[in-house]
Amino acid sequence: MATATEPAATETTTSEKGHPLGLYGLFGTEAWERFSYYGMRALLVNYMVLYHGWQPAQASGVYKWYTSLVYLTPLFGGLLADRYLGLRNSILTGGVLMAIGHFLMAFEQLPIFYTALFFLILGNGFFKPNISTLVGKMYKEGDKRRDGAFTIFYMGINLGAFVSPIACGYLREHYGFHHAFTLAGVGMMVGLTIFLVTQRSVIHAVEQAGNSLKAGKEKQAEEHAPDPNEDKPWATGVAGLVRTFFPPMLIVLGILIAAYYGHGVMKGEEKPTSLIMPIAFVGVFIWMNLTLTGIRGVARDRSVVVFITFFFQVIFWMAFEQAGNALNLWASANTDLHVFGYKYPAEWWQAVNAVLIVMLAPLFAAGWVWLGKRGWEPRTPTKVSIALGFVALSFVPMVIGAKAEDKFVNTQELTALPEGVVFDQKVHAGRLTFDPAKKALTVRGVLPRYVTNDLLIERTEAAAKKAAEAPGAPKEKVESKQKLDAFYKAVDNLESATRKATKDAPVKLVLAELPSTWVFPFSKEESDQLGVSWDGASRQLSFFTYANTPIRRELKAAGADPALRDALWALEKKSNVARVSGIWLLLSYFFATLGELCCSPVGLSLTTKLAPIRFASLFMGVFLLSSSLAQYAGGLIGESWGIIAPTKFFMIFVISSAAGMALQMLLAPSMKKLMHGVH
Repeated sequence: MATATEPAATETTTSEKGHPLGLYGLFGTEAWERFSYYGMRALLVNYMVLYHGWQPAQASGVYKWYTSLVYLTPLFGGLLADRYLGLRNSILTGGVLMAIGHFLMAFEQLPIFYTALFFLILGNGFFKPNISTLVGKMYKEGDKRRDGAFTIFYMGINLGAFVSPIACGYLREHYGFHHAFTLAGVGMMVGLTIFLVTQRSVIHAVEQAGNSLKAGKEKQAEEHAPDPNEDKPWATGVAGLVRTFFPPMLIVLGILIAAYYGHGVMKGEEKPTSLIMPIAFVGVFIWMNLTLTGIRGVARDRSVVVFITFFFQVIFWMAFEQAGNALNLWASANTDLHVFGYKYPAEWWQAVNAVLIVMLAPLFAAGWVWLGKRGWEPRTPTKVSIALGFVALSFVPMVIGAKAEDKFVNTQELTALPEGVVFDQKVHAGRLTFDPAKKALTVRGVLPRYVTNDLLIERTEAAAKKAAEAPGAPKEKVESKQKLDAFYKAVDNLESATRKATKDAPVKLVLAELPSTWVFPFSKEESDQLGVSWDGASRQLSFFTYANTPIRRELKAAGADPALRDALWALEKKSNVARVSGIWLLLSYFFATLGELCCSPVGLSLTTKLAPIRFASLFMGVFLLSSSLAQYAGGLIGESWGIIAPTKFFMIFVISSAAGMALQMLLAPSMKKLMHGVH
């Protein structure tokens, strides 16, 4: 029977394929929600690096905070859904908040940018754990269709993740970042609409399975009662030791990590903000352990397995989620993006994993069923071990590709570096050097254009400021600084001024204030491709397309010290020969996808099967918390991109994932006993 807040359910709830029709409503909802998330994620790091001119380490820091908090808030969203809001209201609340966040991303001002991230983080906390829990509630305990349902659901996630980087990447390339962010918001609105239209089928399927969507005092009495498995005796022996000591070990590990960063803060090597998340995770680990004290018997054994799986999920996702950060930057700067003469957006690589998921998920779903019927299906701990092996293997092609890039060494003559310019370890992983004896710049591998332009702009601004603020600075130095500031401001305004520029209706602008060292930076071929031309006599730029970030940063960098500017630009062009084939990225995504299919959908399903009834959404939040910690850890490592060489960077994940696989295999027998028959 429908309540005041829940529409009446329809009578037809089972499809011809044996799954409730509500599953396909949730499939569509999640597909469009993931369209919005992955479209935005494909843009985020490059938006900060290319649009706002941040260094990769700085962009990785923001990416780390955003993605880790996106997966931390579901822990609290699940708790609120269990106790107060219910699943349906939580999903609607989260969807609305995320839609607001995506639309706010269409504005470039940094305060609005951070506000948008806040809405996205908060909205995801309400949405993500509860829609996954809702899938599990449509099936009775022991229903063998559950794993297949989560694989189908997961395929919907990746269907949205496949389309969004292509669509958003195209919009970014032709119309700018903010149009692409707006499209992500539209996707979220479509997902909300699908959920509202199909919720009746979902509700009826949940009721047929004997479950409830109600929260708090309205929950069914059996959902308040202890899990019946709490009256069954728990495991003994080695498995009992694992159950007893593993959860507290998470607290100890968290304290050690927090102490490490605390020591760094005291020595001035780390910012105080570096302590926030380690301390937060220690608090969460303590909370998780306190929750365990109220659970007994078999239910506690099974709950501990969720926490053990949590640990290995961290290792897996820490490596896997480099796709949105380091691998995104690698695709943009280190990969040859031409196919038959056509240059495609780097964001399109973000769709590869999703394409492979859509292709392979049905095969995996059928494969698990086929193995299950014969009693050969691996238990979840074994699947997680296999997943860690695949993700370790996925970074081997990246190591090979990075080594192939390192074979290319290019030099460019330069008499001397301008005063104050030093190439330290942070400039392109120390692979860009100057030899005063040979009077030459040398670069190993690819020298990304954003590195050269940012270096030139930073150097020009610093030199002009120093000259203008020196005691007794001559008038011409002060005027030169003012002219440079006016020029930079004019260039920054080009994006909005040229947003509607077309070939039939070009926008013509005069740059009145130009640095004396400035030259038009594009060749005729480049000008034709970019849709911009220059008339030196009238100082007039003509735009046939909008003045996107690469164009504007080129125009700024063109006013730098001529000798350094010309040498760096020449070296950057020479270094493009070191760009490697996309085959390494393709192989990396292929192996990572195999690991994901072994790990993620079955992990979601395992959590719904092992979690005590009264903590269903909370434990789903715990499962998603593994991604939060993984994103934070992976982001910390990602901050070293551009500071350490790519070969060493990728090896970090080969080693950590392989070590995780070995440890998981050692614990697998104990985990099997603690699961008490659950697969």
